Amino acid sequence: MTVVTTIDVYDMTNAEYRAVLDLMGVEDRPEPGIYLHITAQTDFGYRVLEIWDSQAGFEEFTQRRMVPAMKELGVDRKAEITVKPLHNVFVPRLSELPGLLEGLPGAPGT
Repeated sequence: MTVVTTIDVYDMTNAEYRAVLDLMGVEDRPEPGIYLHITAQTDFGYRVLEIWDSQAGFEEFTQRRMVPAMKELGVDRKAEITVKPLHNVFVPRLSELPGLLEGLPGAPGT
């Protein structure tokens, strides 16, 4: 079953977020089961929304790539994770996203 995951990470800095992504290498070598990754800064830190082909795939990725990367970098932040079945997806301007991504503050190389 396709799922939406929400990871709320408290008090994470921009540098920590970028370092975790870079160490995992997910932008160059994405996990086969992920469809979408979106991150927004919040008043508490970061909210990460993802769409996965299954909860098991997300959980396996978390244990194999995310947790080890955070430990290696010494990033120990409170995180709340929820996993829910996907109900709907609407992406009418999908073709425009590549141009948008390069200018984002969390983009690779920033």
